[in-house]
Parts: sequence; C-alpha cells; structure tokens
Amino acid sequence: MNESTRGARAGEPRGGGLFRFVSVVPAVLVWLSFTTASFAQSNGIVTGRVTDSRGHAPTLLVHLLAEGDLPAGDVYTDSDGFYMFQGLPGGAYYVVVEAEGCKPVRQSAMLDMQIQPKVTVNVFLEPLTKPSSLPGQIIAGSASSHELNAKRPSPRFDPKAIREYERGNKARQKGDAQAALARYQKALQMDPDFYPALNNLGTLLEQQGRHAQAEEAFSKAIGINPDDGEAYINLGHVLYEEGQYRAAIGRLEQGLKRSPQSAAGYFFLGSTYFKLQDLEKAEPLLQKASQLDPAHLSAARLQLANLYLKRHDYPAARVQLQDYLRANPSDPQAPAIKKMLADLQAN
Repeated sequence: MNESTRGARAGEPRGGGLFRFVSVVPAVLVWLSFTTASFAQSNGIVTGRVTDSRGHAPTLLVHLLAEGDLPAGDVYTDSDGFYMFQGLPGGAYYVVVEAEGCKPVRQSAMLDMQIQPKVTVNVFLEPLTKPSSLPGQIIAGSASSHELNAKRPSPRFDPKAIREYERGNKARQKGDAQAALARYQKALQMDPDFYPALNNLGTLLEQQGRHAQAEEAFSKAIGINPDDGEAYINLGHVLYEEGQYRAAIGRLEQGLKRSPQSAAGYFFLGSTYFKLQDLEKAEPLLQKASQLDPAHLSAARLQLANLYLKRHDYPAARVQLQDYLRANPSDPQAPAIKKMLADLQAN
C-alpha cells in the first residue's frame, strides 16, 4: 500500500502487501458539569426550574438518573433557577436535587419520542422541620452524588467559585481556552478544594500538551474527592500520553469502578492494552466503548480496525473502517482509509 495515514505505524500481514495502521489519537477528555452518561443519540429534553419556599432560585446542582438509577447527567441551575438536559433517548428518568436545610427531592420524568419528547419538571424545595445531617452541595463525579443518603457529607463550595467555574465552562464551549483557564484558576483561588474546577482545568492543560500540570490537577482532584471517577480516567489518559501504560491501567480501572458507564474510560483502557500488545484484553474494552457512545467515540472503531489488522482478521477490520467512514465522511484520513479498504478487498 503506497498511501498511508498521518502518524501511522506499519504492520505486515501474512501473504499480502504492506498495510498501515490507522492513526488513532485518544484525545477524549471527561468534562464535569454536563451530561456524563453514554446513551444512544436522541433528542429528548428534560427541563424545569428549581425554587425554594420563598420563591428564590438558588444555584444548585441537578442530577438526572436513568432507569436503574444510572447517572444520566449533572447540570447547574442558572441565575433564574432553570436547568436543562438535552439529547436524551426515550425512557424513565428521575430528577434529583439536594440542598442544605431542605428536604431532598426525587421527581420522575417519562420521555416518549413520539408523544412527549420534552418534559418539564419544576422542583420546589421544602425546608426541613428538624436539623439534618444531609450532605451539602454535591458535585458530579462522585458515586455517592446520586444517592439521597450519602454515607459521608460532600464538601460545601463557595458560590462565587461555582459562578467562576460556570463562566469557565461557557468560555470553553465557545472555544476560548485561555479565558476558561483563567476562570477555573480564579475559582480555585476562591475555593482550593473545588475539585470540579481542578478536573476541567486539567483537561485544558492536557489538550495543550502540558502533561505534568494536568497530572498534578487530576491528582489533586482525586485527593480531595476519592470517588471522582472522571478524574481517575483523565489521569489515566495523561499517563497513557506519557507512555506510562502500566500506571495508566491502574488509574483507568479505578475510574471505571466509580464511573462504570464511561465510554471514554473503556476507550482509554482498551487503547492502553493495545499499546501493550494485549489484544485479548483490548478488544472487548474497545467494543464496549463503541457500544456505549457510538456518536462521540467512533475513534474506537479505528482502534478496533488496527487490532484486527494486527490479528490479520481483514474482514473484521474492513467492517470497522466502513462503519467509521459512514459516521465520519469528512475525516482528513478518509482518502487513506478508502485506499486501505480497496487494498483489503483486493487481498
């Protein structure tokens, strides 16, 4: 094969010409404060407003649970108390809100893509009549954050730090990485233990290739909240990029124990085993990543194609490459992938 993909590594199959592996960059990072569960792509919406007994709209974290109490998302209310979860498939959901001094709330929402694709769930917080040991404000990333009776209290965060954090998220969504960095750093100056800001700060640093600083941010987040599965997964990604594959496996496995629906976690772990030439372990992990989030982790198909090429299973590699092209027709590697498919067919 004369034409290769960018950054590809060569591998020679039995009884044929030279094929090259497709370049796969595991650049998926886990951000906090938006939908974290991995479901089939859809257009359902759960929205509403949170107010207290005085009609005020406090800034609070709203949890969305899918059937079986699987975490389906976490968002903050805006300054007027409104929240929204988008891109949801049909099914049963629960909106969960906890606030200091108020009774915990758990309200159901049923999405039907044909009849009711949008559901409004307004939450009214009632004050407790007796002192309670309920946790304070809870942030996404903790396994206990989706339980109304957490075994240990979660930390309370400075409201000003939360506002800076949300401004950082908005700047990131607009593509202004420097403004986002500044906002996260300011949030951490206000509240050094605000681990969601550490996580998002680390993801930006990692995207800029500042591995050591990203590793430090994720390690701090884990030290503050040992239940934060996303921070373990992101730290595993940093170790992967540094070539510390054995260390990466440990962190990724710890992350998946805490966030068992993380498609990114399975992708990184599968890619790490692939780097270590352990194809038996890599294959089911990459398949799981692709199944959990086919829309956003199509790169898992490329990695599976590489795995099947290395195993000389060309029909299986061809299926993965074809599926990838259907999902990413404008990919820069598309011409090289098409050439590879033609060579695979010829052989």
